[in-house]
Amino acid sequence: MELLPIYRLPFQWAFLIFIMFSFIGWCSEVVYVGFIHNHRFINRGFLHGPLCPVYGFGGVVILTLPPALYQTWLPLYFASMLLCTIVEYFVSWFMEKLFHARWWDYSKYKFNIKGRVCLLNSILFGFMGLGVIRFVYPHMLKLLNWMGDFVINIAADAIGLVLIVDIFLTVRKLVDFAAAMEKIKSFEESLLDHYGQEVWFRGESISEMIASVREHARENKDKINDRILEKINNMEYFKHKACESFINRFPSMQSIQYKEELAHLKLTLLKNKIKNKIKGKN
Repeated sequence: MELLPIYRLPFQWAFLIFIMFSFIGWCSEVVYVGFIHNHRFINRGFLHGPLCPVYGFGGVVILTLPPALYQTWLPLYFASMLLCTIVEYFVSWFMEKLFHARWWDYSKYKFNIKGRVCLLNSILFGFMGLGVIRFVYPHMLKLLNWMGDFVINIAADAIGLVLIVDIFLTVRKLVDFAAAMEKIKSFEESLLDHYGQEVWFRGESISEMIASVREHARENKDKINDRILEKINNMEYFKHKACESFINRFPSMQSIQYKEELAHLKLTLLKNKIKNKIKGKN
């Protein structure tokens, strides 16, 4: 079967190819990050469903390359490497502008650009491009040809509807996530207002603030400290599902707007996990 660039395929075919690439990317992330590095299942997708859209966009972009490159090796490798790196950089930048958060950070890797992309990933993208064109894409076309237009249209419509619902639910979680960060930030400001001028108060971070107030509350039992301490306890054991879900999926995530608050939430969730493990052993 002739390998056509994706823009020459019917829209439903192109959409299902995007979905298949997104699913393959999700499986790769779950195996590599979840099972190999963390020895447990982690839904690495940005959405609820088993999809990593950035892989879908990467695969689709590779398929926009001129057909003349499909039978080459080095030109196809470097073209895939360049295009996918651009896609990853743009997606990182776009999501940061949209949600005020950076979902992955390669700053610790050598030869990175603003932590959005790195040389190691770009090298892997080149091999991915070879695999897509030489092996994966031909089988995708055979599968779609076998399915027939009627089944393809139904599948595209059904998956598209589910995807829209998934995107809506994910956006709602992101709103809840931002609300949780704002709640922590407001509490941080209230602590500064109450105790900012006190000698014993440590205001380097929200975690330091809470620790110093707790220490002072143990020695000075008054009503104000009791009320603040109650708020601290509620904040410390605050486990918002959206926050915990996103942090588990993207442990290197950094918030531009709520840097200190996110760091505190990560620390709180880590403490809770340790406590739960200790309780489980006992």
